Amino acid sequence: MIRIVSRCMLAALLLVSASAGGADRSAGNTVGVPAHGTLPEFSAEYELRRDGLRAAQLTRSLSCEDGDCRFLSEGRTVGLADLLLRGRIEEWTRFRLEEGRIVPAEYYYRQRARGGNDAYARLFFRPDTGRVSSRGDARWETHVDGETMDELLSQLRLMLAVRAGETEMEFSVVESDGDLDSYSFQVVGQELVETPAGRFEAIKVERVGGSSRRSTRMWFAVEYDYIPLVVEHERVGRETYRAALVDLHEAP
Repeated sequence: MIRIVSRCMLAALLLVSASAGGADRSAGNTVGVPAHGTLPEFSAEYELRRDGLRAAQLTRSLSCEDGDCRFLSEGRTVGLADLLLRGRIEEWTRFRLEEGRIVPAEYYYRQRARGGNDAYARLFFRPDTGRVSSRGDARWETHVDGETMDELLSQLRLMLAVRAGETEMEFSVVESDGDLDSYSFQVVGQELVETPAGRFEAIKVERVGGSSRRSTRMWFAVEYDYIPLVVEHERVGRETYRAALVDLHEAP
């Protein structure tokens, strides 16, 4: 599944070019919460640059109440990209915390852009039966084995894996068209990273495998519960996207 705006112009902005979720496949459709015991609630703003030029802005937030959690992502094009595409994306995933595990429940995606590049997806997860159904542009129902989740929740899971000290991760995702995909990542070091929000000590993660024509690198903030600081996605010989943290608001 390739969405023209989110996977190309907004790929790095949405931090989806290298995300997917889960390491323990023996526990069904659930995701382990790190030993810290809680999820890091926050609101963060990012700026996407394509080959150094501003292309989009993104706001992401995570909030929980009585075990019910919502991870929200909203993005829009800016500058020249806005004149060409006028892209807007709203995306959220809803899940529950049950006995220290993340249980996916519902996923929503709405994209609007010039040139007919609109898309709508809505997935419903039933962990008790392993069934996932779609009621968006495409309608389908499928069965998934082990730890599998939507694309947005998988990105949160990658952050939690780094937070928990994992160094090699292989993740499984059900996409909006019903296909299953998997990605592999590894921690490659720790270094200082400069962003518009400041300079931070960060854990660097790279995607391994996949196409030799593309590379993805991510940096997670050590001092702020491993929230993503920078995501870089390079299409060799073509362009580089870089989404960087602009502002961060921690939950009170």
